[in-house]
Amino acid sequence: MTVVSLLRFARWYLRELTGSGEYDRYLAQHRSHPHSPPLSRREFERHRSDLREKSPGIRCC
Repeated sequence: MTVVSLLRFARWYLRELTGSGEYDRYLAQHRSHPHSPPLSRREFERHRSDLREKSPGIRCC
């Protein structure tokens, strides 16, 4: 692996670990179905948080 590819992998890994990539995936999906304006980052995170609170599933805390 080159240094550049290692840094790209590290960036991707950290974004997936923290959930930052989910907003990018949401925007990509929204572009394919643009029936309304996309949620802002803050609105998206709030909606995601609300969904996690309603159905927690299996979590440590």
